[in-house]
Amino acid sequence: MVAAATSTMTATWRLLLICVAYFFTVFSMVSSVTDPRDAAALRSLMDQWDNTPPSWGGSDDPCGTPWEGVSCNSSRITALGLSTMGLKGRLSGDIGELAELRSLDLSFNPGLTGSLTSRLGDLQKLNILILAGCGFTGSIPDEIGYLKDLSFLALNSNNFTGKIPASLGNLTKVYWLDLADNQLTGPIPISSGSSPGLDLLLKAKHFHFNKNQLSGTISPKLFSSEMILIHVLFDGNQFTGSIPSTLGLVQTLEVLRLDRNTLTGKVPENLSNLTNIIELNLAHNKLVGSLPDLSDMKSLNYVDLSNNSFDPSESPLWFSTLPSLTTLVMEYGALQGPLPNKLFGYPQLQQVKLRKNAFNGTLSLGDTVGPELQLVDLQDNDISSVTLSSGYTNTLILVGNPVCTTALSNTNYCQIQQQQAKRIYSTSLANCGGKSCPLDQKLSPQSCECAYPYEGTLYFRGPMFRDLSNVNTYHSLEMSLWVKLGLTPGSVSLQNPFFNNDDYLQIQLELFPSTGKYFNRSDVQRIGFDLSNQTYKPPPLFGPYYFIASPYTFPAQGNGHSLSSRMVIGIITGCSALVLCLVALGIYAFWQKRRAEQAIGFSRPFGRSGIALDWKRRLRVALGSARGLAYLHELADPPIIHRDVKSTNILLDENLMAKVADFGLSKLVSDCTKGHVSTQVKGTLSDEEFYGLRDKMDRSLRDAGPLPELGRYLELALKCVDETAAERPTMSEAVKEIEIIIQNSGASTSSSASASSSATDFGAVKGGDKLLYGEHLRKKEARDGDGAFDYSGGFSVPTRIEPK
Repeated sequence: MVAAATSTMTATWRLLLICVAYFFTVFSMVSSVTDPRDAAALRSLMDQWDNTPPSWGGSDDPCGTPWEGVSCNSSRITALGLSTMGLKGRLSGDIGELAELRSLDLSFNPGLTGSLTSRLGDLQKLNILILAGCGFTGSIPDEIGYLKDLSFLALNSNNFTGKIPASLGNLTKVYWLDLADNQLTGPIPISSGSSPGLDLLLKAKHFHFNKNQLSGTISPKLFSSEMILIHVLFDGNQFTGSIPSTLGLVQTLEVLRLDRNTLTGKVPENLSNLTNIIELNLAHNKLVGSLPDLSDMKSLNYVDLSNNSFDPSESPLWFSTLPSLTTLVMEYGALQGPLPNKLFGYPQLQQVKLRKNAFNGTLSLGDTVGPELQLVDLQDNDISSVTLSSGYTNTLILVGNPVCTTALSNTNYCQIQQQQAKRIYSTSLANCGGKSCPLDQKLSPQSCECAYPYEGTLYFRGPMFRDLSNVNTYHSLEMSLWVKLGLTPGSVSLQNPFFNNDDYLQIQLELFPSTGKYFNRSDVQRIGFDLSNQTYKPPPLFGPYYFIASPYTFPAQGNGHSLSSRMVIGIITGCSALVLCLVALGIYAFWQKRRAEQAIGFSRPFGRSGIALDWKRRLRVALGSARGLAYLHELADPPIIHRDVKSTNILLDENLMAKVADFGLSKLVSDCTKGHVSTQVKGTLSDEEFYGLRDKMDRSLRDAGPLPELGRYLELALKCVDETAAERPTMSEAVKEIEIIIQNSGASTSSSASASSSATDFGAVKGGDKLLYGEHLRKKEARDGDGAFDYSGGFSVPTRIEPK
């Protein structure tokens, strides 16, 4: 290729880039071609599912149309969110073809049944997997344990059976692990030799294994001081053996539920080290020995030690030393003696439930009763007399005590009906008068119009309160829901709060659309994801929760699919612009070709001119080419990957200044895809042009005698084609190495005496080219962190908000 063609080709490329940029600016609004593999996989899933969104199947381009619930990065599908869509069918192996998937949320689709495919393990870039509230059965695939980037795993509220896979211990990035409310059996897996276990999950904050059929002992090896767990929920299983003392090493714990198992032995003394604990529930086990000393748990709100076999004793000292206590439950125990009246003066205390013990003597609530105290239940003790306080007018239950056979026999305190009188909260509809709605609709408390709300049940696993009559508590929850879920103020309705048999606070939830009768599908998917992914966080006093949505009723839609008028206009405009650009390009290219042919006749640098490319000139050409590529990789915004570098694509002008040309196969790389670039060579390579080096050295170099620094240059060339990305130098490193080679050979690296590049023209910084590609790039690398552009890098998923 002759240097005279440079100016003509440059102008042609400029016009081409302008036309292409204009076309894609217009056309990208209406079209973005989905990778064929992803499109085929999604269409296959659509064929196996009922009730897919109406937009699915309207085109073969899920990213460009787009399909509802599908998120893309460039041409690849990176997220699939179909929460509460009413999907029915099975999750087939086709899901494994979505190799770039980062997030998969199919929550609250109970019609999704059958076993999980092992091909979930092919989703190596998956960060979020949410299948909560579906109808999946069978065992949890071992392959899920090999998703090394997984940080959020929610498989709760399905019908999974079998054991917890030991491979889940490989999920070293996971912070949320929820396997609750299934039918899992066997012990919790612990690492041994080459076999992983859940004790390796040092970044986990949530172990939610409650409401299964897990059995065996809880291994002491499961917990360590390196862990940062805040929620350990093992309640409602069949665990045996003693509570491991290593639990006391996890000082980040806030909620510990081991209730409703068959645990035996003594409570470890070092459990008192858990000074951040808010809820401690050890009820319904077979624990023995003395009551645990909880004096140091100054943050403790709720404690339940009921239904165990502790040694008979008087009230422990910590009954009077826990200032944050809201609920004290110790029923069916062996406590005896008098109750300390200081207990009833805690300012936060709401409930004291001590029935079926052996308290005796005189009960005195003291002169100062806490303002929040709502219930004192002392049924079936041995209290013989009572000193009443004028400051307490709420529920006191003394049924089954000797005092009810004498002085107080005819009072409300000795009537079992007393505990039934409770107010049940419901969001007020008083402003709507007596308006009613059809059976399938509900009245919005915000607009007083009938609509189809997004409904479901909230389950709070460890609330800090037990008083269900405080309306301010529910108002705070309502406000937090409409604010954090982006809804209209007042569009939240709460109904029928109560504590169920699992001791979870259960509340019916209704969310109403801001306008009209229906939420659109995108809003339903967003709300479902926010509630299942724990993006929504309730007020702190409600503690950890999970949500199960009811099926949502969408408005009836036709089966046809049509393009909007905007889309049609955009397509017509884009195509017209492209046709005009191509016509103009054809005319201009023909004209430029004629000029180039004339220029070639006047300037043949290696023919008529007699210019010879000696060793030093070749090094300068290599330096200019390397500088041009370094600019494309590291200074261009966005970076450009050429993908067809060879000698015929390096043009020389009349001063033998090198210009990188032919960008037909180049690729723009945005910041978000900087770590995911194809390493394939897209051009054609022959024996004569393999990586731009001749198979044999030509005569002019062989006859020139010793070639300075030839060995070092060949070493650099071999590094540049190394198969391992980490071993290949960046282009800025290659530039520096060639500069050193030229300096050692006695030549200059300045642009006035050597081949140059577009980088030289661009980077006229003070200090010359050496500064541009030396210190300047090192500073840029320091700013950017990693600095060098890694061709084979992975994709980094943004950090998720970690729920508590």
